[in-house]
Amino acid sequence: MSASAHYDQIKGELTDFGRNAVADVGKIMTLVQALGLPEKEVMPTAQYVYITHYQKVNTADANQARQSWVAASGNNFESFMRNFINHSLNGEGILAVKGDRLKTSPKAANIVSFLTLKANRRCTQTTTGVWPDSDIVVLTREQTGTLKAFALLNCKTSDHSRNDAVLFWALALRDNNIKYCLLTQDLDRRFDKGDGDARVSALRRKAEAFLDRVYSTSPTTKECSQVKKLDFKTPAGADALIADLRRWRQDVVPDYSAAALHEEFLSLSYGG
Repeated sequence: MSASAHYDQIKGELTDFGRNAVADVGKIMTLVQALGLPEKEVMPTAQYVYITHYQKVNTADANQARQSWVAASGNNFESFMRNFINHSLNGEGILAVKGDRLKTSPKAANIVSFLTLKANRRCTQTTTGVWPDSDIVVLTREQTGTLKAFALLNCKTSDHSRNDAVLFWALALRDNNIKYCLLTQDLDRRFDKGDGDARVSALRRKAEAFLDRVYSTSPTTKECSQVKKLDFKTPAGADALIADLRRWRQDVVPDYSAAALHEEFLSLSYGG
């Protein structure tokens, strides 16, 4: 079936399109994922649906529609999740940044040092630093203005994306009081069977044991206390993630500032 045919299948559900581009992307990604497409077709189909509908609703050309898609989605799952968290929580003083971006900011030097795993190399008998497998670092500020990390979010599209590495880092970082979670599209459905099902995956069992939380956008996800389903078709469909981030900030940084925090803060000079 063509992308055009998939668009015809879901266009009737794209109500309120144009009010919030990030929410529009999330809704389309959820609807497309529910079609059960092969993994490699999910994001291109979501892009096609967004661009096509944007042009029809806004009488815009393809270039304008594509620019809107890229700005809202980042053209990948990780960037969309970062945009979604920031759109929801920047105004409350919570900032989600790409891990590599954090390493370039002098204001985050202490955080980078704290999160870097010290590893002893036996062959050379030297110590090296290994940056954790964390696509998104979630930050806030103390009342004094000091930047603090309180959660690391690893974004994967499926189990093919090396989820065992996620479990390693969850164990390696367990003692630093930073929450470590998996955000997954679960396109190969490793989290759609719960403990009451004999077919529950080994990955799910391990993730429930070692991760602070798993968030899955798969519509067939079986929820439990450790595994939560994100459904971007509804305004409250990702409340589990947002509520966890608010609570974990309180737990890890009790003296936090609720003043708005945006990524531009990382580029400001000290005193800015």
